[in-house]
Amino acid sequence: MTMKILASDFDGTLFFHTGFKEKDLLAIKDFQRQGHKFGICTGRSLDGVLIPSDNVDIHYDFYIVNSGGMILDENQNVIFESKIPFSIIKEIYEKFPIAVSVVDGNMMYLMFNWKKRYQVRLRRLLQKLQGIPNETSPFIKDLSSLTKDSYNGFSFHFPNGKEQEARECANYINKHYGAYCHAFTNKVHVDICAKGCSKGAGVKFIEEYFQSDVIGGIGDSWNDLPMINNVDESFTFPYAPDDVQEQSDHIVKHLDEAISYLISE
Repeated sequence: MTMKILASDFDGTLFFHTGFKEKDLLAIKDFQRQGHKFGICTGRSLDGVLIPSDNVDIHYDFYIVNSGGMILDENQNVIFESKIPFSIIKEIYEKFPIAVSVVDGNMMYLMFNWKKRYQVRLRRLLQKLQGIPNETSPFIKDLSSLTKDSYNGFSFHFPNGKEQEARECANYINKHYGAYCHAFTNKVHVDICAKGCSKGAGVKFIEEYFQSDVIGGIGDSWNDLPMINNVDESFTFPYAPDDVQEQSDHIVKHLDEAISYLISE
Protein backbone atom coordinates (compact mmCIF):
# COMPACT_ATOMS: atom_id res chain seq x y z
CA MET A 1 0.00 0.00 0.00
CA THR A 2 1.27 3.46 -0.90
CA MET A 3 1.70 5.73 2.11
CA LYS A 4 -0.04 9.05 1.56
CA ILE A 5 0.51 12.38 3.28
CA LEU A 6 -1.91 15.21 3.95
CA ALA A 7 -0.54 18.60 4.96
CA SER A 8 -3.21 20.84 6.44
CA ASP A 9 -3.40 24.55 7.09
CA PHE A 10 -4.52 25.31 10.65
CA ASP A 11 -6.79 28.37 10.88
CA GLY A 12 -9.97 28.12 8.86
CA THR A 13 -9.09 24.59 7.75
CA LEU A 14 -8.59 22.39 10.82
CA PHE A 15 -9.08 24.88 13.65
CA PHE A 16 -11.94 27.39 13.85
CA HIS A 17 -13.26 29.97 16.30
CA THR A 18 -15.41 27.18 17.70
CA GLY A 19 -12.46 24.79 17.90
CA PHE A 20 -11.92 21.52 16.01
CA LYS A 21 -14.64 19.62 14.15
CA GLU A 22 -15.18 16.16 15.57
CA LYS A 23 -15.68 14.51 12.18
CA ASP A 24 -12.34 15.93 11.01
CA LEU A 25 -10.59 14.48 14.06
CA LEU A 26 -12.16 11.07 13.48
CA ALA A 27 -11.18 11.13 9.80
CA ILE A 28 -7.58 12.02 10.69
CA LYS A 29 -7.34 9.11 13.13
CA ASP A 30 -8.71 6.71 10.51
CA PHE A 31 -6.28 8.10 7.90
CA GLN A 32 -3.33 7.51 10.22
CA ARG A 33 -4.63 4.12 11.32
CA GLN A 34 -4.36 3.04 7.67
CA GLY A 35 -0.66 3.92 7.66
CA HIS A 36 -0.80 7.44 6.25
CA LYS A 37 0.69 10.66 7.65
CA PHE A 38 -1.11 13.84 8.70
CA GLY A 39 0.52 17.10 9.71
CA ILE A 40 0.21 20.86 9.93
CA CYS A 41 1.42 23.45 7.42
CA THR A 42 0.80 26.87 8.92
CA GLY A 43 2.04 30.40 9.42
CA ARG A 44 1.66 29.93 13.17
CA SER A 45 4.47 29.22 15.59
CA LEU A 46 4.76 25.74 17.11
CA ASP A 47 3.13 26.90 20.36
CA GLY A 48 0.34 28.39 18.26
CA VAL A 49 -0.49 24.84 17.19
CA LEU A 50 0.31 22.93 20.38
CA ILE A 51 -1.63 25.08 22.85
CA PRO A 52 -5.02 24.95 21.04
CA SER A 53 -4.43 21.22 20.38
CA ASP A 54 -3.86 20.44 24.05
CA ASN A 55 -6.51 18.11 25.48
CA VAL A 56 -7.70 17.32 21.93
CA ASP A 57 -7.43 13.76 20.63
CA ILE A 58 -5.15 14.50 17.69
CA HIS A 59 -1.63 13.45 16.72
CA TYR A 60 0.54 15.32 14.22
CA ASP A 61 3.12 13.32 12.26
CA PHE A 62 4.95 16.53 11.32
CA TYR A 63 4.78 20.27 11.81
CA ILE A 64 5.52 22.83 9.09
CA VAL A 65 5.31 26.10 11.02
CA ASN A 66 6.28 29.74 10.49
CA SER A 67 5.21 29.38 6.84
CA GLY A 68 7.92 26.79 6.29
CA GLY A 69 10.60 28.58 8.29
CA MET A 70 10.74 25.64 10.70
CA ILE A 71 9.83 21.98 10.25
CA LEU A 72 9.60 19.45 13.09
CA ASP A 73 8.96 15.72 13.33
CA GLU A 74 6.18 14.13 15.34
CA ASN A 75 8.24 14.43 18.54
CA GLN A 76 8.77 18.15 17.88
CA ASN A 77 12.44 17.74 17.02
CA VAL A 78 13.59 20.38 14.54
CA ILE A 79 14.49 18.79 11.20
CA PHE A 80 14.78 22.06 9.26
CA GLU A 81 14.87 25.77 10.04
CA SER A 82 15.96 29.03 8.47
CA LYS A 83 16.06 32.49 10.02
CA ILE A 84 15.78 36.18 9.11
CA PRO A 85 18.40 38.69 10.31
CA PHE A 86 16.94 40.82 13.09
CA SER A 87 18.33 43.95 11.40
CA ILE A 88 16.05 43.25 8.42
CA ILE A 89 13.03 42.70 10.67
CA LYS A 90 13.66 46.08 12.34
CA GLU A 91 14.14 47.83 9.01
CA ILE A 92 10.89 46.47 7.59
CA TYR A 93 9.02 47.29 10.78
CA GLU A 94 10.08 50.93 10.48
CA LYS A 95 8.21 51.02 7.17
CA PHE A 96 5.14 49.26 8.59
CA PRO A 97 4.88 50.29 12.26
CA ILE A 98 1.73 48.33 13.06
CA ALA A 99 0.89 45.30 15.16
CA VAL A 100 3.65 42.72 14.72
CA SER A 101 4.56 39.30 16.06
CA VAL A 102 8.08 37.85 15.98
CA VAL A 103 8.72 34.11 16.19
CA ASP A 104 11.70 32.61 17.97
CA GLY A 105 11.56 28.83 17.88
CA ASN A 106 8.22 27.90 19.38
CA MET A 107 7.73 31.29 21.09
CA MET A 108 5.84 34.20 19.56
CA TYR A 109 6.34 37.77 20.82
CA LEU A 110 3.55 40.27 20.21
CA MET A 111 3.88 44.05 19.92
CA PHE A 112 1.14 46.62 19.26
CA ASN A 113 1.28 50.19 18.03
CA TRP A 114 -2.44 50.86 17.66
CA LYS A 115 -4.89 52.98 19.59
CA LYS A 116 -5.76 51.34 22.88
CA ARG A 117 -9.20 50.10 21.82
CA TYR A 118 -7.67 48.30 18.83
CA GLN A 119 -4.89 46.86 20.98
CA VAL A 120 -7.36 45.31 23.40
CA ARG A 121 -9.45 43.91 20.54
CA LEU A 122 -6.49 42.39 18.72
CA ARG A 123 -4.94 40.99 21.90
CA ARG A 124 -8.16 39.17 22.65
CA LEU A 125 -8.41 37.88 19.08
CA LEU A 126 -4.82 36.64 18.92
CA GLN A 127 -5.06 35.11 22.38
CA LYS A 128 -8.17 33.24 21.30
CA LEU A 129 -6.65 32.09 18.00
CA GLN A 130 -3.28 31.18 19.45
CA GLY A 131 -4.72 29.76 22.66
CA ILE A 132 -2.35 31.87 24.78
CA PRO A 133 -3.55 32.49 28.36
CA ASN A 134 -3.63 36.15 29.47
CA GLU A 135 -1.09 35.59 32.22
CA THR A 136 1.52 34.10 29.86
CA SER A 137 1.05 36.30 26.78
CA PRO A 138 4.54 37.34 25.61
CA PHE A 139 3.69 40.98 24.86
CA ILE A 140 6.60 43.35 24.34
CA LYS A 141 6.64 47.17 24.28
CA ASP A 142 9.18 47.55 21.47
CA LEU A 143 11.57 45.51 19.35
CA SER A 144 14.52 46.48 21.52
CA SER A 145 13.24 43.84 23.95
CA LEU A 146 14.46 41.21 21.47
CA THR A 147 18.17 40.51 21.63
CA LYS A 148 18.98 37.70 19.17
CA ASP A 149 20.68 38.24 15.81
CA SER A 150 18.02 36.36 13.85
CA TYR A 151 14.50 34.96 14.20
CA ASN A 152 12.43 32.27 12.50
CA GLY A 153 9.84 34.67 11.13
CA PHE A 154 7.48 37.54 11.83
CA SER A 155 3.97 38.70 10.92
CA PHE A 156 2.12 41.97 10.52
CA HIS A 157 -1.50 42.17 11.67
CA PHE A 158 -3.72 44.72 9.92
CA PRO A 159 -7.17 45.74 11.21
CA ASN A 160 -10.21 43.93 9.81
CA GLY A 161 -11.19 45.23 6.41
CA LYS A 162 -7.60 46.11 5.48
CA GLU A 163 -6.96 43.10 3.22
CA GLN A 164 -5.74 45.29 0.35
CA GLU A 165 -3.25 47.06 2.62
CA ALA A 166 -1.98 43.66 3.77
CA ARG A 167 -1.44 42.54 0.18
CA GLU A 168 0.36 45.79 -0.67
CA CYS A 169 2.60 45.27 2.37
CA ALA A 170 3.48 41.74 1.24
CA ASN A 171 4.19 42.94 -2.31
CA TYR A 172 6.49 45.67 -0.98
CA ILE A 173 8.44 43.26 1.19
CA ASN A 174 8.85 40.77 -1.64
CA LYS A 175 10.01 43.49 -4.04
CA HIS A 176 12.49 45.23 -1.74
CA TYR A 177 13.59 42.48 0.67
CA GLY A 178 13.36 39.35 -1.45
CA ALA A 179 17.07 38.69 -0.90
CA TYR A 180 16.34 38.04 2.78
CA CYS A 181 12.74 36.93 3.20
CA HIS A 182 9.39 36.25 1.58
CA ALA A 183 5.95 37.52 2.61
CA PHE A 184 2.59 35.77 2.24
CA THR A 185 -0.86 37.26 2.85
CA ASN A 186 -3.49 35.51 4.94
CA LYS A 187 -6.47 37.88 4.80
CA VAL A 188 -5.42 40.78 7.11
CA HIS A 189 -2.23 39.07 8.25
CA VAL A 190 1.14 39.08 6.48
CA ASP A 191 3.43 36.17 7.37
CA ILE A 192 7.14 36.58 6.60
CA CYS A 193 9.68 33.75 6.55
CA ALA A 194 13.29 33.45 5.42
CA LYS A 195 14.23 33.45 1.74
CA GLY A 196 13.61 30.07 0.13
CA CYS A 197 11.03 29.07 2.73
CA SER A 198 7.33 28.68 2.04
CA LYS A 199 4.53 26.25 2.68
CA GLY A 200 5.34 24.83 -0.76
CA ALA A 201 8.99 24.22 0.08
CA GLY A 202 7.82 22.73 3.37
CA VAL A 203 5.58 20.12 1.79
CA LYS A 204 8.30 19.15 -0.70
CA PHE A 205 10.68 18.64 2.24
CA ILE A 206 8.12 16.44 4.02
CA GLU A 207 7.44 14.45 0.86
CA GLU A 208 11.14 13.60 0.59
CA TYR A 209 11.48 13.08 4.35
CA PHE A 210 8.81 10.36 4.35
CA GLN A 211 9.71 9.17 0.84
CA SER A 212 6.06 9.23 -0.15
CA ASP A 213 4.75 9.12 -3.71
CA VAL A 214 1.48 10.92 -2.93
CA ILE A 215 1.09 14.12 -0.95
CA GLY A 216 -2.01 16.26 -0.56
CA GLY A 217 -2.46 19.75 0.80
CA ILE A 218 -5.48 21.67 2.04
CA GLY A 219 -5.85 25.35 2.90
CA ASP A 220 -8.20 28.30 2.69
CA SER A 221 -6.24 31.46 1.85
CA TRP A 222 -3.59 33.07 -0.38
CA ASN A 223 -0.69 32.02 1.83
CA ASP A 224 -1.66 28.41 1.09
CA LEU A 225 -1.07 28.77 -2.67
CA PRO A 226 2.60 27.67 -2.51
CA MET A 227 1.42 24.47 -0.80
CA ILE A 228 -1.54 24.01 -3.15
CA ASN A 229 0.76 24.35 -6.16
CA ASN A 230 3.34 21.86 -4.86
CA VAL A 231 1.26 18.81 -3.99
CA ASP A 232 -0.27 15.97 -6.01
CA GLU A 233 -3.80 16.60 -4.79
CA SER A 234 -4.84 20.04 -3.53
CA PHE A 235 -8.02 20.95 -1.67
CA THR A 236 -9.75 24.14 -0.60
CA PHE A 237 -13.20 25.34 0.41
CA PRO A 238 -16.14 27.26 -1.09
CA TYR A 239 -15.31 30.18 1.24
CA ALA A 240 -11.71 30.48 0.02
CA PRO A 241 -10.76 33.42 -2.27
CA ASP A 242 -11.61 32.82 -5.93
CA ASP A 243 -7.99 32.51 -7.07
CA VAL A 244 -7.32 29.90 -4.38
CA GLN A 245 -10.31 27.89 -5.58
CA GLU A 246 -9.21 28.22 -9.20
CA GLN A 247 -5.74 26.84 -8.46
CA SER A 248 -6.95 23.94 -6.32
CA ASP A 249 -7.77 20.50 -7.68
CA HIS A 250 -10.79 19.94 -5.44
CA ILE A 251 -13.34 22.06 -3.57
CA VAL A 252 -14.56 20.38 -0.37
CA LYS A 253 -16.87 21.49 2.42
CA HIS A 254 -14.77 20.02 5.23
CA LEU A 255 -11.31 18.53 5.78
CA ASP A 256 -12.73 15.04 6.26
CA GLU A 257 -13.88 15.06 2.62
CA ALA A 258 -10.29 15.60 1.48
CA ILE A 259 -9.19 12.63 3.58
CA SER A 260 -11.95 10.45 2.13
CA TYR A 261 -10.79 11.33 -1.38
CA LEU A 262 -7.12 10.53 -0.63
CA ILE A 263 -8.03 7.19 0.95
CA SER A 264 -10.21 6.19 -1.98
CA GLU A 265 -7.61 6.99 -4.65
